[in-house]
Amino acid sequence: MTSSRVARAALWAVAGGTSQHLITFGLLLYLARVLDPRDFGLMAMVSIGLELGMQIVRWGQVELLQQDRHQSDDRRNQALRTSLVVAMVFASAFVVAAEPIARAYSSDELATMFYLCAPIFIFTAFHAAADSIMRSEFRFRKLAYRGSIAAILGGTVAIALAATGFGALALAGQRFIQAGVSAIWVWSSISWRPSVTLASPVSFSFVREGAQTMIGAILPTLVPRSIDLCISLVLGPTQLGLYKIAFRIFEFAAHLAVMPLVAVAGAQLAKCANDLASLRQSYLRFTQVSASLLCPAMIGFAIVAPEAVTLLFGPKWEAAVPLVQMVSILALSAPPNYFFPAAMIAIGQGRLVVRQGVLQLIVGLGLAAIAVQYSLAAILLTQIFRGYLLTAYNFLELRNHAGLRFRAVAQNMAPPYVATLVMSVVMIGLRLCLPDGTPLGLVVIVTLAGGLTYVATIFLGVRLRVWPDYMSVIAPWVPARLRGLLRLVG
Repeated sequence: MTSSRVARAALWAVAGGTSQHLITFGLLLYLARVLDPRDFGLMAMVSIGLELGMQIVRWGQVELLQQDRHQSDDRRNQALRTSLVVAMVFASAFVVAAEPIARAYSSDELATMFYLCAPIFIFTAFHAAADSIMRSEFRFRKLAYRGSIAAILGGTVAIALAATGFGALALAGQRFIQAGVSAIWVWSSISWRPSVTLASPVSFSFVREGAQTMIGAILPTLVPRSIDLCISLVLGPTQLGLYKIAFRIFEFAAHLAVMPLVAVAGAQLAKCANDLASLRQSYLRFTQVSASLLCPAMIGFAIVAPEAVTLLFGPKWEAAVPLVQMVSILALSAPPNYFFPAAMIAIGQGRLVVRQGVLQLIVGLGLAAIAVQYSLAAILLTQIFRGYLLTAYNFLELRNHAGLRFRAVAQNMAPPYVATLVMSVVMIGLRLCLPDGTPLGLVVIVTLAGGLTYVATIFLGVRLRVWPDYMSVIAPWVPARLRGLLRLVG
């Protein structure tokens, strides 16, 4: 697998992810002004079971079916059938639980939201099998178009429902349409079709390996979903809505900066399974590129959050400002963690992903159970602690099983971290010195100054050869027309 092909795939993944999440975030800005925090809290309650169920339905097949040893019709048929059986169980559970949960929260629309989201599990089962084929073939351009079109159609339905007074149902309708369109689109893009016979052999080792991968993926999400449940039970849907908006901002930035690269990393690291030197190099490159985007974006937004949050979402969300600022701190620890599961799965150490997830679950739930008795801020402090503990644990495992040295990690992360620190000092100083003016003017001036400072610090470090290899790492991810400028600067 050539680095140029990986870079092209990553650029399409970034472009598709950027387009999709810009659409989704734009929709969020509109809906936040039309709907109330309680509406978002209700959808967050539905999402607790929805997100966990979707991960289980996937059964690790997207990750496993990208590997050469599993790219056969028998494995694909088995993966699809397994996912469909699990999907039907979750869809039925949603239908059965809808009315009792709605009565418990005195919300008729909550039952309808559960009914709308039940078919999403079936869509997910079909989507996962086809998606794995396209990713193994590096057809990220097609996936980029699919994600954008599905987001537009889902957003259109949500806007129509919200404008006509359907409230929280707009959020459930969006998820239903987006999942359905994605599943149909991706199946129309591949030539493979499942066998209708049941004669294909069953591999129990494949089921076990898929279960390991699935559990490794689901364990980290158990903590945030369990915290959502605790907040809804103890503090109520409105507080849950405020909490989720804070994380939606972080997730938006992470999806733009990191998640498209994670999709490519799964395929690329799988190709490095027998070459640990290449695996380490790829892991460090993916981590550095994602940190270079995520850290300045979130830390910079935290500095202008008092004005930016109310400008974007409206005055009703002012209570979310301190939550947004606390969540932003996670940007410093998150990038290395996103690529750990793919690296471990690539070298056949999926059990370590499971073990890491168990550690997260024990520590995260233990701290959150105490913190939820106090406030949302206390809960976020436990989340930050868990994030940094997870980073330290992941680096230890990568050192033990992939030979990754801490010195290499420190050198790799120095450019984005140092540049973000310098940027923060300039933004805070400028904010304190600016005279009183309009909130929009302050956000624009401080953000522009911070962005220029960040870029200038990076290029100064390159010119002074403080981090001489940085430009060679970043260049493949930059469009060809700009590479000449990078070579001139570097």
